[in-house]
Amino acid sequence: MQAPAPDPPAPPEPLQAPFLEPAATPAPASPPPRRWPIGLLSLLHAPVFAWAALTLPFRPWTAFALVTSALALLHAATAALSLAPHPLAPRAFRVTSFCSLAALAYLSFGLLSSAVYVASLNRGLGTGIAAALLAVWAVVALFTLPFACWGLASTGGLRPRRRSAPALAALAALAVFVALSLGYRNRVAKADVLPVLGGAPSGTGAALREALSSFDALPEPPAKAPSLMTTAPAACAAPPAPGSPTLVLTHLARDGGSGRVAATTRCLQAAPGQDQVATLRGALAEALRAPLKIDVISAVQPLESPGPGLVGLSLRPGLDGLCLAERCLMPWQLIALDAFNKNAPLAGVPDFRFGVDLAVLRRALGEPAPPGGDHEPAGEGALRSGLLRIETLSYAVDREGALHLLSRIGEPGVPLTDETAQHAAAAAERYILGAQRKDGMFRYIVDPFTGRASFDGFSIARQAGTTLALCELGAGPGGPEAAPAALRKVVQRSLGLLATLERKAEGGDAIGTLVYPADSRATVANLNPTALGLVAFLSCRGVIGEAREAREAHDALVGRLARMVLATQRDDGGFAPQLDLTRATPVLGPTQLYEGGQSVLALVLLEELAARDPRPELPPADVVRAAVDRAMDYYANRYWDHFASDFVYMEENWHCLAARAALGRHRRDDYERFCLDYVAFKSRLVLDEQSGVAPDLVGGYGFGNVLPPHNTATAGFGEALAAAMALKEARGMDLAADRALMERVLGFLVRQQWSPATCFACSGDVVIEGGFSESMASPRIRIDYVQHAWAALGHGGRMLGLVPGRSAPPAGPL
Repeated sequence: MQAPAPDPPAPPEPLQAPFLEPAATPAPASPPPRRWPIGLLSLLHAPVFAWAALTLPFRPWTAFALVTSALALLHAATAALSLAPHPLAPRAFRVTSFCSLAALAYLSFGLLSSAVYVASLNRGLGTGIAAALLAVWAVVALFTLPFACWGLASTGGLRPRRRSAPALAALAALAVFVALSLGYRNRVAKADVLPVLGGAPSGTGAALREALSSFDALPEPPAKAPSLMTTAPAACAAPPAPGSPTLVLTHLARDGGSGRVAATTRCLQAAPGQDQVATLRGALAEALRAPLKIDVISAVQPLESPGPGLVGLSLRPGLDGLCLAERCLMPWQLIALDAFNKNAPLAGVPDFRFGVDLAVLRRALGEPAPPGGDHEPAGEGALRSGLLRIETLSYAVDREGALHLLSRIGEPGVPLTDETAQHAAAAAERYILGAQRKDGMFRYIVDPFTGRASFDGFSIARQAGTTLALCELGAGPGGPEAAPAALRKVVQRSLGLLATLERKAEGGDAIGTLVYPADSRATVANLNPTALGLVAFLSCRGVIGEAREAREAHDALVGRLARMVLATQRDDGGFAPQLDLTRATPVLGPTQLYEGGQSVLALVLLEELAARDPRPELPPADVVRAAVDRAMDYYANRYWDHFASDFVYMEENWHCLAARAALGRHRRDDYERFCLDYVAFKSRLVLDEQSGVAPDLVGGYGFGNVLPPHNTATAGFGEALAAAMALKEARGMDLAADRALMERVLGFLVRQQWSPATCFACSGDVVIEGGFSESMASPRIRIDYVQHAWAALGHGGRMLGLVPGRSAPPAGPL
């Protein structure tokens, strides 16, 4: 029996109705924290993606533009919600992260597939373009992948972790350090100003003219006097320094003992209070009445490196000179030494050169051995030790005593007018006519300062291209039939040389190719030389004369070359790069740059001839027309149909020339638009007044101040633009913007041509005036540099009404 519990349980508390007592008020929830790192990072990403969407594609509303616009909006929303703050911020962060990964996947596929396509499509440059596309992918990954990984890791169901204060402090310290470093670099990049003749740069020209007032009274030089070319540094009494006006004069003078005439360089440093004009006038008393070069040093600073590994860019091409103690080389002397193409930053790629090699320049300045000796490479700091970068006001005096302000190796004051455009075109023609030897070959390369010429590296395509320019432009507005006798002789020699390079395919006389050297035993022939050779033969048909035998031989060769081009055409309309000469069959593979457009141009010209003057030696007109149509369809619709086509093109100038040539007989809307899209893309790379570049670079085709624009790239764009303007004119489109663009391009070329003023140090052994160098910092002249510049001046000048004549045939129906 269980004992009773000693203490009974307490009675329960009476239940309270819930409405009898008010419920306790919950504590107010704390607002979500501001997520500063996320907000600031998104705030940085949003304008970058917005800029990419609005600027990079040259076509509006592309898939890339839509994707990057969406990312810009998502980043802007994430930034606003994170900085507001707002409870939806984590969700926005997560959504933006997922979308960033999706965008990266999409862009990766597009860029990588384009890289593979371009690399397989074109040899040589195609690989470089592919590498550039991969570099673009790396930039895209930088702006998407880290952000996405952070967002997913911090919002994927895990509690957000607070950023440690030390990490934020370190980030802030790094930002301050970068800002201070940039400020320091900006400060040291500014040179110390020197007093100049005339008190200020604006008055230097007038002061020099005053000092040159007695130029006409100077003794005459001998008939075969040398140029002012000298690579000897000027020897000054003291290194150029603030407060010490310094002027370097180069002139011809007679040696007191031998009477021999030679170039002499003198460094004039007037004492404080001394009249600089009188000092210069006294120095000129020893000169001969011949060209003079005057460099007024306007600024100086110890040589600095732009950054680690970038010491080769420490001198601005063509603008900066260099001093080592009292010995100084002027900017034009560095150009004459080709000093701005000596640095080889990649040991494994010795042909990749840009910038200066300070070890080489120290030797040019008279230093017997580089710092550290000949056997151990000196570091960047040792190479820069003791060197001074100088800026100059550059002037030249021509044979008549006229003073010219120069910039690099150009004359910036030359305006673009009908007179200067026609004079430049005529000078380029004279250069080409004077560059041919008796066997018909054009001088390939010449150094304008030494006169050393080379025929090495001869190219059939460049020989043919130069001949084409002579036939298109040399005859003037009267056409090929009105060509002067001197030009006709040069053209006949050149075509005769090309004809000797023909090699027929085995199995008959139907197919011929152009091969160099003529005795080559190769069993395959490249398309490029034959295609452009065919263009030259077709364009020059009216120049060779009306002799029956010559015309029949000419047409027979044209027919054989034409069948080679037709034999290389693929089923899709494109062209194989080679022909097997033993079987007369195409050899498939990656194409060479330019050959597609050159092949279309050749067939377009052939179609015109075969339809107008059918001959048994030529392929039938209907066969050629069908081939032209297939080729135009391929290049307009399938050739450049890939992701990166909204952003970049290869060099397609020849397609524009083909479309212009087809205006009279074989127009296709899609092929003309292919040219117009290409020119629209290339137009964005022409430097204008808003590009922030030096004034003498305006109109050049390039990427800014660091690497000067190449004259040939600029001229090639001018050729394409002239053809595109002809297409737009035929389509009834407005040409105002194109005319302004063409004026900038031709103005740049007119300023870059070698002239009597800029040729003060040119060799007198060969024709230099009228030629074009590779760039304003690389002096060598190559025949195709001159050919393309002349073509741009001629065809572009015709479109602007500056040069007489017409390049496009009367337009037929579209």
